Amino acid sequence: DPGSQAVLDAIMKADDRRKMSFLESLIEMIQKFPYEDRAYDKLHEDLDRVRGKLKQFCSSLKIQPDLEISAEASGL
Repeated sequence: DPGSQAVLDAIMKADDRRKMSFLESLIEMIQKFPYEDRAYDKLHEDLDRVRGKLKQFCSSLKIQPDLEISAEASGL
C-alpha cells in the first residue's frame, strides 16, 4: 500500500532527524566542554549532561554505551 509506505518513510525520516539532533547536541556539548579548566565549578554537572546526551544518542541507535573509565584511561 503506497499510503502506508509514505507513513513509514515519514517515521524513518523523523527518527533520523531525532538521531541527528542528539548527535549535533552531543558534539556541541563536547566542543564547549572546558577541558583545561580543572577549577570549573560546573564540571560535574556538565559532564553528567554529556553522559546523558550520549546515552540518549546510543539509545536512539539501539546500542549500549560503555561509560566506565579505567584508572589507566583516566590518567590516575
